[in-house]
Amino acid sequence: MQVSIIHRLCLFGLALFMPLLASATPTPQNYGELDLDAFQKTPRTTWNIEDFSDRYRATLELNDEQEVFRPGILRVYDRQSGAELIQVSSDELVLAIDDKSGDVKSNVHELPYGEQSVLIYDDFNFDGIKDLALMDGQFSCYHGPSFQVFLGTPDGFRHSDSFTELAQNYCGFFDYDAESRTINVSAKDGCCRHWFSTYEVVNGEPVLKAEREVDYTGVPGISTHTVTWVVDGTKVVSTTQMWEEDDQRQVLLSFRLVPSGKRIMLFRPDKTSPVYYAAVNDKDEVDLLYPEGDAQALEYSSDRHVLSFVRGDTTYRILGDAKGKPLSMEVVIKGKTTPLKLQPGSVQGSLLKVWEAMQETGP
Repeated sequence: MQVSIIHRLCLFGLALFMPLLASATPTPQNYGELDLDAFQKTPRTTWNIEDFSDRYRATLELNDEQEVFRPGILRVYDRQSGAELIQVSSDELVLAIDDKSGDVKSNVHELPYGEQSVLIYDDFNFDGIKDLALMDGQFSCYHGPSFQVFLGTPDGFRHSDSFTELAQNYCGFFDYDAESRTINVSAKDGCCRHWFSTYEVVNGEPVLKAEREVDYTGVPGISTHTVTWVVDGTKVVSTTQMWEEDDQRQVLLSFRLVPSGKRIMLFRPDKTSPVYYAAVNDKDEVDLLYPEGDAQALEYSSDRHVLSFVRGDTTYRILGDAKGKPLSMEVVIKGKTTPLKLQPGSVQGSLLKVWEAMQETGP
């Protein structure tokens, strides 16, 4: 059978055109880890996620096992073309159904440790185009939810390593504030150490602005706040101790100084702890804490009714009467004495209580 020249040209043109048709269909971006063969052999259910965007829709395909965390796949589609744009698979996704609508929840973002949905759609980098965060498991702190982040573009989405890192390495998804153009994240180590970091969005990317560490591992009832600011690429560090409310603390003596209003606190965290001296300002900042180590100790002269301690080249003294009532205070620096007055009516407790506690637990 003879094939006409025109027929041959048509076949040749079709052969050239087929790759163009194939390239016009975008290949979905794939992220996450899942044994797909094993997953496809299990009973599964697919839910539609329709309410987050006029331009995009999503599906959540999950294993039917009745566990909190289940293997599953999140898929995002273009509504107009029907093309699959993104696929994120995971061994640990969650199913959260809205009680009223019966649909899978989206855009739930409760911080720091509340509910967070598998899909969050909002403008994370403040460029006017909404972005997408898809849960990829429970890889954030203390087995918390983690996300892959895709920044919105005029043509769809592009994966962002920098924003994804913020949604992986801290506690859950990040907080974002369009007014200040900042992103805030937090992390913790057990009960007693917490970190809070603030990022600015510069040219569409998060840049560290400040980090604050709150440490409760020192003297009970006093936290240490270390703030690191990044100024023109240089880190500036400041450390402050804060006086916290503590029901277990035993305050043995307290009074205020004039005219500063500073509080002087003699206390022990519990009945087995040593006695501490703290000078606390009106912002609850501890300007001076003593002792700061095992080699330091308060001293009390029962003959002279004086409580004292030495820190560097400075000696601090609280002078009292025979009944233990503090009368005044003085600071001696290199032999020069500066008297300090007590605010009338501010005294609570006594030097005798301090002395008794020192005898019970040691200095």
